[in-house]
Amino acid sequence: MNSLFWERAHGGLTHLPIALIFAAAFFDALAFFCRRSPKRREFKAIGYWLVIFGALGSFGAVFSGVVLSKGTIGGTGAVLRHHYFVWPVFTLIVGLATWRFLVGRDPSRRAFALYLATMLLGCSLMGAAGFFGGEMLLGH
Repeated sequence: MNSLFWERAHGGLTHLPIALIFAAAFFDALAFFCRRSPKRREFKAIGYWLVIFGALGSFGAVFSGVVLSKGTIGGTGAVLRHHYFVWPVFTLIVGLATWRFLVGRDPSRRAFALYLATMLLGCSLMGAAGFFGGEMLLGH
């Protein structure tokens, strides 16, 4: 398979997990801040499943990216800047999803606050990874 295939596959396999993770952070934030809402339990359940599916989907994104970069974990230039953010955010998201899976849908308020803060950090890193990924496509 040629690099055009992997370039398209990587783009396709990357955007769904990104959307799922951002949506998970949104619903988790709703669950955290809307304490009296009758929908709070539903928000937590939605966030729970979205982070798990987003983390699972991230494996396809990483695999296609590694194939596209011909196995280069670091790289140079724009690829290196992209990877500075990709590897930490991949580790963080998989770790958060694993923690959420093991703890379940109803962690303590303090643990959920720490989880949410870490998730927001992950979303920030993911945005930076996406920015530098876009820079590679535009050739800057």
